[in-house]
Amino acid sequence: MNMNIRNALISNLQGSSYEDLKNTIESGINSKEETILPGLGVLFELYYHSLSNQDKQTLINEIMQLL
Repeated sequence: MNMNIRNALISNLQGSSYEDLKNTIESGINSKEETILPGLGVLFELYYHSLSNQDKQTLINEIMQLL
């Protein structure tokens, strides 16, 4: 993914309300369009980098349970 796309996505979502961000995530998931996945990936990346090592381990274990 181009860094400009990543930065544009973050810029567009900054200052979003809870409902706006929730709707963005849910509509992206519900759309089933693969073109949405990189955007959701950017949100996941931001979240993952914000976690402590312990929380990263927990998240990875939870994802493993889903697979």
